[in-house]
Amino acid sequence: MKKIGIMRLLIISLFVFIFGLFLAYTVATNGGKTELRRLSVMTDRGVAISLEVYKPKTATRDNPAPAVMLIPGGNASVEYMSDAGMELARRGIVAVGIEPYTIGRSDVEKDNNGLGSIEVTEYVYSLDFIDNTKIGYIGWSMGASRVNAALYVNDPSGEMVTTKNPMTGVETTGPKQIIRDGVRGVMYVGAGGLISTEHKVNSALFEGEWDNLYRGDRREMKSNPTYVNALGSLLGGASEFEFWKWYGDPNNGTGRIYYEGWTGHVAGLASPSFVKSACEFFTTTFKMENDAPTLFLWKEFGTALSFIAAIVILVCVVFLLLETEFFKKDLISERTVLEGNPKHWATWVGIIVPAIFGAAIAKWAVPTGQGIMNKWVSSDLIRGTNIQNVNGLVFWLICLQAFGLVLFIILNFFVLKTDKKALKDQITLPGTRFVPMFFKGLLLSFIALMSLYLLVSFGEQLFSISPRLWKVQINSLSRLRMGKFLLYFPMYLIPFLFANYMHSTSCYLKKKPVLSTVMFWLANGLPPMFFLLYAYGKIALTHSTPITSLGMSRANGSLVDAAIMMIPVGIFASMLYKKSKNFYLPAIFNSMFFTWMAVATDLIFVGR
Repeated sequence: MKKIGIMRLLIISLFVFIFGLFLAYTVATNGGKTELRRLSVMTDRGVAISLEVYKPKTATRDNPAPAVMLIPGGNASVEYMSDAGMELARRGIVAVGIEPYTIGRSDVEKDNNGLGSIEVTEYVYSLDFIDNTKIGYIGWSMGASRVNAALYVNDPSGEMVTTKNPMTGVETTGPKQIIRDGVRGVMYVGAGGLISTEHKVNSALFEGEWDNLYRGDRREMKSNPTYVNALGSLLGGASEFEFWKWYGDPNNGTGRIYYEGWTGHVAGLASPSFVKSACEFFTTTFKMENDAPTLFLWKEFGTALSFIAAIVILVCVVFLLLETEFFKKDLISERTVLEGNPKHWATWVGIIVPAIFGAAIAKWAVPTGQGIMNKWVSSDLIRGTNIQNVNGLVFWLICLQAFGLVLFIILNFFVLKTDKKALKDQITLPGTRFVPMFFKGLLLSFIALMSLYLLVSFGEQLFSISPRLWKVQINSLSRLRMGKFLLYFPMYLIPFLFANYMHSTSCYLKKKPVLSTVMFWLANGLPPMFFLLYAYGKIALTHSTPITSLGMSRANGSLVDAAIMMIPVGIFASMLYKKSKNFYLPAIFNSMFFTWMAVATDLIFVGR
């Protein structure tokens, strides 16, 4: 890439980045009719919690509006809930997205019931533009339990009762629970169930046809006794229910309804079927009009443009830095030690076999990695290795590259009998000073990523928006997560060094750069993709899911993120190796990039 061409591409990408965010902001704020704010609220516990608030301008002290609190699940930041939030606000409802304690930009808080949902509920009730007789909740995945923590309070009478969960059949004895005054509707997404009919609060459950938490054959869900029994007498003795049909009377709080859409657990929150159901449920519950057009997909389109432009900007910055004499001197080599042959069966064995292995061990490696590394939280040697999904993901990567290295040795030393001197020269890069090269690689990667960090932060400040597409992938880092970044970078660097060494010796084709890029991407991206194909392929073929345990759910979440991350990682690896002929540079850069994306949002585990 010529310097003039890079500068032109950089300028165009900056314009696309701003335009994409402007489009997303315009749609999210309903053309200025909705106020959008990212807040950090200090609670009476002395800790801050991060909120994303969509407030229609019609909500004032003189005209208070209903409010819905949107609470995400296990490792999810508040941006997961943004699509429903903006569409509810377009219909006159204040939407308050919560970033639970330990996630995203909220403070870490140990042993907190509801992870902030109770404190935010009290905060929302205190706002004078909120009609606190019309309150609702949406709880997604683990967010269902966080909703319940805020929703139920002890009956002032102190009465003790034995209750039976209609979804699980489990009986428990404890203080009688009543629902907080003012709550009119509760919607669970992908978890939880209908609220008992003894409570006069409208209740809904949304299930995606591809949701990995539903146990059993999805074709029989309408007649599943667990779901049928939750409707009780409202079903009138029928043996099955209908989706999208109200049972009971939503006008007096006895309304119950099941929603379904062609979507999965993670993608469900950005699906038209879920957003439509959320708007239908709460406008019915609050007796409001539901005639506003649904435009959130235009917001997603705008953020997609910005996301792609941001990646292109990052590429341009890296290549501009490599054109400077300071970095060129030690980072760029004129040699290509080894070159792969795409027609050779061994190349594809080296790509496909590790991918099959990575998919096969994922459901063991991700939770096992969490279990092993979380024990180091209280260690004086390695304190703070405690971000849940990151621990599982880095352990999985280490296992994957260890297997890949064994296969690489077998193929090159015993089957192909590759020139040993060439393999050694690929590591030593004759004529290159290793120490300056390594530290300049660190410096270049740091400068490039900081430029992207500043760009993303600028976009968020200018438009008060944290686009869903970089909720994890390119999210701004808090001070706490900056520290985690420094801790996890060397852990990711080790497997990436091995990966880039193996890929550069077998996937690089000097005269076929496009095919090289595809092969680099496949080598990085196939392992998580194979796991996802297995998991969701089983749902498609058998209508049931293998992702029912916590370990499988964690593996699914980790590898969904990994599959997204590996797209730019594979492209960067190919482009940087083609430019520098130095596998260390893409390894260093991708390690920094991957670490940033991995630690940006996930739940921080609070140990002993």
